[in-house]
Amino acid sequence: MKARLFTTLVILSVCAYLIFSLAAAGEAGKTREPERVKEVIDKALVQCYALEGSYPFDIDHLKNYGVVIDTDRYFYYFEAVAVNIKPMVTVIVK
Repeated sequence: MKARLFTTLVILSVCAYLIFSLAAAGEAGKTREPERVKEVIDKALVQCYALEGSYPFDIDHLKNYGVVIDTDRYFYYFEAVAVNIKPMVTVIVK
């Protein structure tokens, strides 16, 4: 009887640890989302420059390269200076 109780407690402890670990990992992933969105935008900027010979002056042009601009979740700061200088991009969660 004691062995069964001990085994049950160990299993419940392991399950609780896994649940809390997965929840923490999910939160950590959310904090990295803007960085990943910015990386996708940067790759599209480089691809645009390679194919067209110039950087775009607005972020909407990157939709041609598969970038999804989600204005419901993020603020985008896009500053283009010249066609041969890579634009500065900042992504912030709303």
